[in-house]
Amino acid sequence: MLQAGEPDVSISLPLKTSTGRIAMAVIAVGVAFAIDVGFSSTMEAHRYAPFIFAIILVSFFADRSTSLLVTLLAVVATNYSDYLLEHRLRLDSDDVVQTAIFVTIAMSINILSTRLRRANAELHELDRAKDRFIAAISHELRTPATVIIGWAQILREDSAEEFRRVAADAIEQSARAQARLIEDLLDMNRLLLGKMHLQIEPVPLGSIVREAAEMIHPAAEAKSISLEVSVPDERCVVRGDPVRLQQICWNLLQNAVKFTPAKGRVAIELKCPDRVAEIRVTDSGDGIDAEILPGIFEPFRQGNGAEEKGGLGLGLAIVRELVSAHRGTIEAHSEGAGKGARFLVRLPRE
Repeated sequence: MLQAGEPDVSISLPLKTSTGRIAMAVIAVGVAFAIDVGFSSTMEAHRYAPFIFAIILVSFFADRSTSLLVTLLAVVATNYSDYLLEHRLRLDSDDVVQTAIFVTIAMSINILSTRLRRANAELHELDRAKDRFIAAISHELRTPATVIIGWAQILREDSAEEFRRVAADAIEQSARAQARLIEDLLDMNRLLLGKMHLQIEPVPLGSIVREAAEMIHPAAEAKSISLEVSVPDERCVVRGDPVRLQQICWNLLQNAVKFTPAKGRVAIELKCPDRVAEIRVTDSGDGIDAEILPGIFEPFRQGNGAEEKGGLGLGLAIVRELVSAHRGTIEAHSEGAGKGARFLVRLPRE
């Protein structure tokens, strides 16, 4: 298992420079040619074996252009060895068949080795993601647990009314944080396994947006963040699960508040054009780097400065899956780091 900072070394990695690949092709065919000429009397029945091995070797380590090069060199070398041994140059139908065989071998090996390299890279990335996940969840579970244990010890030693009230609040907040974390993990698991059951009914989105804003208001107020809510007067109804629709809005707002510095701005706006309901959540926060933006909805993928702010990076992944379960779409936009972010959810209206 790779640890952070360790180089990713694999024998299936392609040679880095074109000069190195060309040199490898020339050397491999040269060695095969030497074997063919030097042992011509004993290898007559298997004279193409060294060249085939050279093609396989180079195709495994190099790219397709080098595979074609080594194939061409092998064909030329076999014909030249015929010229040296038999003093004639053969250019007949056998050479066409031989070339086709060599090209097929080279391309097959190269395609397979490319797929192997890609699979190895994906496995390494999954392994690193697993390590990051274990480290993150360990940290997120340990922090509230430490608070709970600490205040429990204080309660044991000091039973004053003031300490009891403060300790109860701290323990409750920490327990709720752990419960949210566990619920996020369970939700993600249910969604990935297709076991999330939605209670579908007509849902007025206006009340859902307002309730989600009220739920996040204390967190925004604690950071002196301006929370703006815009809901149209017209009734905007979709078919969906009211609890999960509220979870979509709350997760987007919680994410916005989390990544917006003190005295910033967060806004949620509901629009109902034509047959679509649109929920827009914008903030003046940390923004999202261009390289992170395409994968921002992937599980355990977090934006700028996420490590210091805590969390597992499941909120947006859950939002995407819930929106998809409601036959909707979600988009993320950002001008870059420090320039805020905007999320747009579109849901079909009833």
